[in-house]
Amino acid sequence: MIIRKLWAIAILCTIAFNTAAQTENSGWLFISHTQQINKKFDVLADLQFRSSDQLNDLSALLFRTALNYNINKKHAVALGYTFLGKWEADEMQMKVFTPENRIYQQYLFDFNTKRTEWTLRFRLEQRFINQENRTDFSQRARAFIAAQIPIAANADFSKGLYAGVQNELFLTVQNKDKVNGHMFDQNRSLASVGYRWSKKIDTAFGYMFWSQKEEEGYAKTNVWQLMITTSF
Repeated sequence: MIIRKLWAIAILCTIAFNTAAQTENSGWLFISHTQQINKKFDVLADLQFRSSDQLNDLSALLFRTALNYNINKKHAVALGYTFLGKWEADEMQMKVFTPENRIYQQYLFDFNTKRTEWTLRFRLEQRFINQENRTDFSQRARAFIAAQIPIAANADFSKGLYAGVQNELFLTVQNKDKVNGHMFDQNRSLASVGYRWSKKIDTAFGYMFWSQKEEEGYAKTNVWQLMITTSF
């Protein structure tokens, strides 16, 4: 029942923020790795490259890392750092580099329903945003839900084809005037097809609809994402 309610909220968010605005296109390469230290601790590392509209050139680079503590097989918490660098056009259509540094705290809940794998994630970010020769501070909360559903896989889902669906909601909970002036920041909904090569390597390709609130109106982006996930 809880899962159904979460999916209903995610769908409503996507519909609610799919407003009449020009839709851009982007391609993302997302590489995610988990390095086990021991049974309790892991190091998490993500690297993401984003293209500009119409897939012309690089528009953003993201690096994220964290120390993850496994409470048990289903629950984990993490403390981490993120760097995001963006190249955006100014009034003269010149590319301007804007860096952002974040500290974040995360709670993760992994569980299965039959052979389907579910992930619930809640993250709180402290954002240090450099803009116009100053650094602004804001806090943002993120709620994420995802499922990996076997299509043609072996019995224990250690290898095979699967479908992936996910949604993530972003809310500014402090200093919203430093970003877009609204509590709602953005929503990302994704559907993908992936192949699990082993319990240690996954690859997936999918489509994401990204709706982001601006001071006036919404920015909408069609994102085609290739994701590579490894764990050792």
